Amino acid sequence: MRAFRVEDLPIESKMLTKALDEAQRKVENYFFDIRKQLFEYDEVLNSQRDRVYTERRRALESDNLQSLIIEYAELTMDDILEANIGPDAPRENWDLEKLIAKLQQYCYLLSDLTPDLLRSKSSSYEELQDDLRLRGHDAYLQKREIVENQAPGLMKEAERFLILSNIDRLWKEHLQALKFVQQAVGLRGYAQRDPLIEYKLEGYNLFLNMMAQIRRNVIYSIYQFQPVLVKNDPEETKNEKIAKIVTNGRGGNKKNPNKSPDPVGASESSSSSAMGPQASA
Repeated sequence: MRAFRVEDLPIESKMLTKALDEAQRKVENYFFDIRKQLFEYDEVLNSQRDRVYTERRRALESDNLQSLIIEYAELTMDDILEANIGPDAPRENWDLEKLIAKLQQYCYLLSDLTPDLLRSKSSSYEELQDDLRLRGHDAYLQKREIVENQAPGLMKEAERFLILSNIDRLWKEHLQALKFVQQAVGLRGYAQRDPLIEYKLEGYNLFLNMMAQIRRNVIYSIYQFQPVLVKNDPEETKNEKIAKIVTNGRGGNKKNPNKSPDPVGASESSSSSAMGPQASA
């Protein structure tokens, strides 16, 4: 070997070179597929993030949030109506007592609602939907007027705080839920299902539920808003005051007083309401 200096010669073999090229190609394709899959998963999250940040930016930059809150109120009325009656239910089977109980659980300003009143103004599901949307809209304007008469400018700050705090909290919970979904859908490949498609479907449903919960929490907290004038604390910051105002509001959830009731859940007694929010004098 030393005499012929074979160790200095490169090993040349078409078969070996082809095998090495094939192995390298497989490794590169493997990691390319991994990066492509991660990118496709991230695309699902990015589209949702854009929607959430757009909503958050809208709350931050807007000088008047009335149109957004009215939209929340109308969509929440739609949710409650669909959950308790449904568009396919015949008029004679409408359970208006259950519907009214749930509506009044969300908004005590709708205490004048009666089954006869709703029947007299609604001959179809669409008319009932329009009537409830109008009532939700009017209830918000009535609540806004009540609060502004007690503490001018308070409602605007409370609305912004409620929207931002609910978006931030529920978005964090949503991100955590998506992590679990991404881990879980991998096992569905054994059932001949595409994990990416399953992830998109699960993620989309979770996202819709999150957005619905945001608007329900916000409009529920606004409807239950009961400001009480107190003395100013010089050491308390503006954000702390707003947080104190909102989290001391009427609500049935002791762990999270700003969390709205389930639209299809059993209605709770209004006697469980807590003390009203406090507004700085």
